[in-house]
Amino acid sequence: MAIFEGLLGLGVAILLGSALAEYAKFRHKAEKGWNWLMLGGTWFLFAGSFGVASSLGSLINAPTIWLQFGQIFEALGWLFALIGAIFVAYETIFEK
Repeated sequence: MAIFEGLLGLGVAILLGSALAEYAKFRHKAEKGWNWLMLGGTWFLFAGSFGVASSLGSLINAPTIWLQFGQIFEALGWLFALIGAIFVAYETIFEK
């Protein structure tokens, strides 16, 4: 499954982990943190689509700028996932 490598795979893994946490009734312990994690997973999916849709970069005559947009979304996805992981850890250990 070559399509689930890199950022796309990371986004799918985060969203699948959030769905499994909902199924296991674990998500209610840290609702805000899981929302941040899902936001990060969604941004990773979008960041991964920049590399797959590289032909769109040639349409705007700036393929390097196109990939830099992907790097911006990757950095934001990482930041959102980090915030979510910290929230989940904190709310699971210290609250409720």
